[in-house]
Amino acid sequence: MKNNIFKTKSFWISVALCLIPIVLSAVFYNQMPDMVATHFGFDNQPDSYSPKWLAAFLIPLVMLAANAVCWFAINAEPKQQGINKNIKRVILWMIPILSVVVQCIIITYSVSGINLVSFVPLLIGVLFIIIGNYLPKCRHNYTMGIKLPWTLASEENWNRTHRMAGRIWIIGGVIMMLYTFIQMHYALFLTVIAIMVIIPAVYSYVIYRRES
Repeated sequence: MKNNIFKTKSFWISVALCLIPIVLSAVFYNQMPDMVATHFGFDNQPDSYSPKWLAAFLIPLVMLAANAVCWFAINAEPKQQGINKNIKRVILWMIPILSVVVQCIIITYSVSGINLVSFVPLLIGVLFIIIGNYLPKCRHNYTMGIKLPWTLASEENWNRTHRMAGRIWIIGGVIMMLYTFIQMHYALFLTVIAIMVIIPAVYSYVIYRRES
């Protein structure tokens, strides 16, 4: 039986976290320039700017809406028993935490010029390692995990694919973390992400073909 998320304390805590960026933006709004850096390239330098009002309030509101959609989607999952509780917590709290981190980066750079973007790969790497650790424990469901026609059609395919993907995601996460401290070409960053996505998909298809 599904819970009403509006009666869930954790949901309202996540909403409160998503509101922190709006409060921070209101506090520093007068100190922010008319055009604010909202996107940074692989060299950690800004390559896209947005009007102050958009950077200060629209981005946090979009994150707030995304958080609500995430909670609703997971709560509506027909196979709740298949969702690992730990990975569920990671997914549910990822957007609120990301919202605060993103807004702190935007405000800090626009107000003081201090660039915190170089630490983003470190955070992404940690996230991938955590998810990779729990992927093998994520049972068959329709919301979380590697949702391909072959994994959704076969529980055995699902389990084998997620065990293999978990190892790849952990290795990928470690490489992401190294990207923060070691100068690497951005192509390596993109290659790692591509490998983390493509190899599990190909592996799942190969299993499907062998079982056919």
